[in-house]
Amino acid sequence: MKKNVFRIAFIALFLVMSLLPSLGMLFTGPSEALANEARAPRPVLTDDEGKLNRFVLDEFGQFFAGRIAFRKELVTAWASLNTRLLHSSAEKKVVLGADDWLYFEPTMDDYMGRSMTDEELERTARNLARMQACCEERGARFIFTIAPNKNSLYPEQMPAWIVSGHDSSNAVKLRPYLEKYGVHYVDLFPVFEENGELLYYRTDSHWTDRGAALAADALLGALDRSSDYYTGPYAPGEGHLGDLYNMIYPAGTLRETREEYAPGFHFTALRNPNGGETKNFSTSCEAGEGTLLCWRDSFGNSLYPYLAESFENARFLNTGSYDLSLVERLGAQYVIFELVERNLPTICGEEPPIQFTDGV
Repeated sequence: MKKNVFRIAFIALFLVMSLLPSLGMLFTGPSEALANEARAPRPVLTDDEGKLNRFVLDEFGQFFAGRIAFRKELVTAWASLNTRLLHSSAEKKVVLGADDWLYFEPTMDDYMGRSMTDEELERTARNLARMQACCEERGARFIFTIAPNKNSLYPEQMPAWIVSGHDSSNAVKLRPYLEKYGVHYVDLFPVFEENGELLYYRTDSHWTDRGAALAADALLGALDRSSDYYTGPYAPGEGHLGDLYNMIYPAGTLRETREEYAPGFHFTALRNPNGGETKNFSTSCEAGEGTLLCWRDSFGNSLYPYLAESFENARFLNTGSYDLSLVERLGAQYVIFELVERNLPTICGEEPPIQFTDGV
């Protein structure tokens, strides 16, 4: 009798646990997408020609699986179980380091020295030189900079089984080619390495606000502009949710201390920058001087306020191609091109990824 009761209770519990994510949608609605997740679109019964979609059941399964109730909580619980019991990451793009440090898996090739070929490195430098020449022909000063991968600056917390080969990484091997082609390069690696302060988040792939300030000071100095954002006063801001932490623990509550530039900023965003994540936006600042055109990636989300504060007008773009006709049409006297270390291979093509168009 007791065995039957136990079996019935076990089956009931199993059914409840199995149906909870589905039935929960009646009360909570579909779950939101996880960090950096591209969810499956709604399936259709027929294709454009009116024929039956023979993959509709598979597509419906993918569509439904991405929207079940309590998905974030379930994913977080599974990730926590893997981390604590197996010290293994449940998210393939996140590498678990020591002392709760997290690293971005796409940076591993750079870290281990699986670098581009010499031919690719030379093409990269040559493409940057052509980009620089086009800007200078239009009266603008050009500088290129690389945002270091976190494990390039802070390898101490990396897993011991991943052998460092950073001395042979793309950024290191690219330097002599940049010199060969005369590219105006601001090397941020020694700037951060000589500082000695932790300027990247433990649970994020990016630099902190103070790290961005240090980079901004170096870039503005290269343009013969004085700035002391890094040494300026800072105050605790709203807790920072790390992008890597959010990827592996979407329902997690851990926040890192964030320091904000205490004097604040006075520039005006002419298009809502959404914290810098908008692909294309402009700023103006009465106290600034000159016009800046800046191509940047996600590292520019915290970098741009310091630059916006220093220029009367600025345009910030996040794109994989570079419309150099904007230099002339915006009247830009300065061009900054920031690219994260792991993305250096994106500009090593036979032709530089530049274009000239009439649209702004």
